[in-house]
Amino acid sequence: MNEQTKKQEVATKKASAVAAPTIDLGMVAQDQGLGLAVVDMNTTAIPFLKILSSMSPQTKKQKSEYVDGAEEGMVFNTVTEELYDGTEGVTVIPCHFEPVALEWSDRGTGSSAPIVHPVDTPLWDKTKKDAEGKSRLPEGTYLERTHNHYCLLTNSEGLTSQVLLSMKVSGLSKSRKWNSLVMSAKVKNGDQIINPPSWYYSYVLTTKPQSNDKGDWYSWDIRRGEVVSASQYEEGKRFHNAVKKGSVEVNYEQASESSGSDKPDTDNPF
Repeated sequence: MNEQTKKQEVATKKASAVAAPTIDLGMVAQDQGLGLAVVDMNTTAIPFLKILSSMSPQTKKQKSEYVDGAEEGMVFNTVTEELYDGTEGVTVIPCHFEPVALEWSDRGTGSSAPIVHPVDTPLWDKTKKDAEGKSRLPEGTYLERTHNHYCLLTNSEGLTSQVLLSMKVSGLSKSRKWNSLVMSAKVKNGDQIINPPSWYYSYVLTTKPQSNDKGDWYSWDIRRGEVVSASQYEEGKRFHNAVKKGSVEVNYEQASESSGSDKPDTDNPF
């Protein structure tokens, strides 16, 4: 056997070792869900979809939370740690809206998770504004009015995953605009005019720079997208019903940990 033949055989063996057999998707379809029989929405963490700021640890190489390529203005998934270009934005389907009042402790002084109250809690009557504009309770904790948007995040193939967008401070104005877009949607069904459920349309969320005399940051810019597919509509309805029944667990510590501050939202850090 000459040297050239030996080299060809070695190359063939290497190629054979690297090549992986293709998985039959028909078999995958038959096996879907196996291995996750006891996993439900109460045993998984719904990701927060957040705008990264200059203070976010994901943007700082010296931090353990650093994510390669992360920059302020990008959109970040707190569970998968996926990054999305803020200019291109993300496409989401809003499924449920929930306003709440979150009672927070300052970093290092108590639990990193807030106490969740109804948005109209009588505790508001006991608060006083401090020097930073926070609504302080006598105990030293503070309340923040927060708008939670439970959504399906869609990818280029139309596949979806569940996410939560939690808006507060100046983000509340973006939230109200979004709700107005949803409520103003109209669809004709013959002679009937329908205000469809929130998950009938998708919405494109990009980020844009904002500033005031104290500094600059990025905020959401929201516009209505396309009508969803039939399968996405059904997924949206199921997700809505699950949240409404209280079957979705929210871990607010994800948000506070990923922001790098005691404020769980970076829509306006000032």
